Parts: sequence; C-alpha cells; structure tokens
Amino acid sequence: MISRRIKLLSSLIKEDINGVFDVGSDHGYLLLLLKEKYPHISLCGVENKAGPYENLKKNTLGKGVKTMLSDGINDYDSSIYDAIVLAGMGYENIKKIILKDVSKIKNTKQIIIDSHNNISECRKFFIDLGFYIEDEIILKEDGIFYEIISFKKGNKKYSDFEIKYGPILLKERDQELIDKLIENNKKLMKIIEILKNNHKDYQSLIEEIKLNEKVIRNEY
Repeated sequence: MISRRIKLLSSLIKEDINGVFDVGSDHGYLLLLLKEKYPHISLCGVENKAGPYENLKKNTLGKGVKTMLSDGINDYDSSIYDAIVLAGMGYENIKKIILKDVSKIKNTKQIIIDSHNNISECRKFFIDLGFYIEDEIILKEDGIFYEIISFKKGNKKYSDFEIKYGPILLKERDQELIDKLIENNKKLMKIIEILKNNHKDYQSLIEEIKLNEKVIRNEY
C-alpha cells in the first residue's frame, strides 16, 4: 500500500515536468505512482547501496523506470530529467549531495525536498541557490511529522520568519502545522524544566516557544 506521504510527494509533480530523478528511491513507489499518472515522462530511481538498489530494480523491472546504482546526483542529466526528488534523508546529506555537483542543477526546473530535520536551513539553502518555494505540505504519518517542500527555479524574497516556518504553511495554517508546534513546545518545556535559567540555551528555548505560540495563536 502506497503511503500518504508518497502520494503527496507525487502530487507536487505536474504535467509540465519532462523527467524525475529520484535520489534515494527506496522501493521505487513514488516512481511507479508517477508512471501511472504521467506515462510520458522519463523516470529514474537512484540508490547508492547494493541491497536497496536490488530492491528498487526488482520492484520497477519492466515498469518503464530506469534505475541506477549511483551516488546522489553524480549521474543526473538535466537534459532528460528536469525535476529532482530528495526525500527521506537529513538536511546535511541533502546539502552534501547538491554541493558536490551543484553545477548540474543549473537547468533544473524543480527540486522536491522531504528532509528529516533542519527544515528552515533547508529552505534557506535552496533559496540561496536561486530557487523559490512553490508549494509546501505538512503531514503526520505513523507518529512522525513530515514537511515536504517544492522548490522551483526563480527568485523571491522571504522574511526570516517565513524561512523558519514556511511561507505557504503560514498562509494555509493546516491543523497539522499547529499540532506539530504544540508538540514541539511540549518537548521544549520538558527541556527547560531540566535546565537552570542561567544555562546558555535557556533563553533561546524560551524565545523558540514564544515564536511557536505566535503561529499557534495566529498572531503574526
């Protein structure tokens, strides 16, 4: 059964995209779903370890999906694939993959990110590379919150507040965003209860809670 997260990832790919290069494809479910929706587009799944790659190849065999045992975007060709998906990994790994071959994304139309952590840093990183935030989705699945971001080639200016929380997430105010911030504040409060008020992180945690409360109360 294809998860809600994979379905939402696929919803960010539109008909004007010619090809999708999916880094860290896992079982290839996203690519198989895209093949059903858009039979005409080129699709490639990439894994950098033999075991996951064999699973990917087995699942997509004969389905019109190309597979590669490769690292990151080493073998990415923007003349074939104009969208890149980097899902299910941490920000530092995403950053490393892009910076290693940053010249290759010069002609990329769209980059879709599903980072485990450091979402605001992820936003700033791609904005600085000349992309703007086209869409954002937040969801909770199996007890985990995911923020999925679609970046498109182009430039827009954002405030620090928008980069932190997401300009589209702030605009749409989905309940899952509010739930995530409430949950985060509960975790921060538990940390604060342990720390002494002269601890170096004490005040920054207090400020973090206050900012979260502004969003929760719609006071920004």
